[in-house]
Amino acid sequence: MISRSLLRLIAIPTIVVLVLFLMVPPEVIGGRGGGGGYSREGTASEGRFSSGKGSSQGARTSSQQSRSGNEENRQSSTSKNQTQRQQTAQSQTNTRQQGATERTNADQQGADSRQQSRQNYGQNTQQSRQNYGQNAQQNRQNFANNYGSAESSGAWSGGSSPGNWGNYYAGVATVAGVGLAMGATVQSLPLQSTPIVVQGNPYYYSGGVYYAPQGDSYAVVPPPRGAVIPSVPDSSTTVSGAGRSFNYSNGVFYEPTSKGYKIVEPPPGILITSLPNGAVTVTVNGVNYREFGGVWYQPFYSGSEVIYQTVPNPTG
Repeated sequence: MISRSLLRLIAIPTIVVLVLFLMVPPEVIGGRGGGGGYSREGTASEGRFSSGKGSSQGARTSSQQSRSGNEENRQSSTSKNQTQRQQTAQSQTNTRQQGATERTNADQQGADSRQQSRQNYGQNTQQSRQNYGQNAQQNRQNFANNYGSAESSGAWSGGSSPGNWGNYYAGVATVAGVGLAMGATVQSLPLQSTPIVVQGNPYYYSGGVYYAPQGDSYAVVPPPRGAVIPSVPDSSTTVSGAGRSFNYSNGVFYEPTSKGYKIVEPPPGILITSLPNGAVTVTVNGVNYREFGGVWYQPFYSGSEVIYQTVPNPTG
């Protein structure tokens, strides 16, 4: 009995150990074999298992690789930034140089343009002065041909009213109280001036004074023969002779017409009592005559008074 009980006690643990042995994987049994030590090969070498020391070494290697990669990235970034900065600096330098070159070229072109403008201005000014001088000379010549001119004595002669007209309009004064000199110019005509045309030349008449255009102004000229004015000057008087009557004022004879009063050369035989200032004495064949405004007079006494009678031109 004891023997059977003992056998059962021995058999049961043996069976349990056998079952457990059969349940353990063969890899575990092999890993623990070979002298009973722990192997770092096998599954660890196949990547399925590693010891703690191997994991730590791998982590350090990975960290070093990461730091190395970061350093390389920083160096690459620094290199790129430096290259960009160099390119930017070079671009700015090129831009400044180009701007300086353009400014220099612009300044030179401006200087050349100003120099050329000064030369053109000088040439144009010189040409303008020459043209002005030529035009002024031509205008003076045309004016003298059309209206006459003042001689060195101041007397006016030539034009459409030949003969000597003295220096001033007798009996006519300006607002300043002085006589109007022949050839004097005014910038504007008096109010209510009357335009007239004689032999194609324009004139203006106002208050017994005649004006002719001269450039941008108007020159005082003698009364033109053939001019017709609407009314005679206030200083005129009536004279007669040779069966005709005229209005006379300051050496000018006016004959009434249907359109007003016409300046005419009087016929011989008209008597007047005085001559304007500026009448000149001319001796022809020993006889003294007086001439004014192209009209010839012969003086004679009427009692104690000197009378002047119109006569034909003794010089032919």
